[in-house]
Amino acid sequence: MTEQDQYLIDEFKTRIRLLIGKQNSLKSENGQLLEQLRNLQDELAKIRKENELLVKKYDNLKLAKVFMASDDEKQDAKQRITKIVREIDKCIAQLNV
Repeated sequence: MTEQDQYLIDEFKTRIRLLIGKQNSLKSENGQLLEQLRNLQDELAKIRKENELLVKKYDNLKLAKVFMASDDEKQDAKQRITKIVREIDKCIAQLNV
């Protein structure tokens, strides 16, 4: 084997070691990114649940405000509820036909 061949073999080995090192580094980085993704997905799920709770609380507050309204507002709310009940009754009647 010539000196040139030995040099090429050594150069090849060095590049292979560098590639293996880079691959290991990328595997590690990929693992970290996957863990970060899982954490962010968990956090997103928690935020969505919290958002749902806040929306429910907001709806409850709006409903409570209707019940705490003045007489005129109460009458208006009663009329709206009566109208909604009539519409529901009509829908039920149409389903029964």
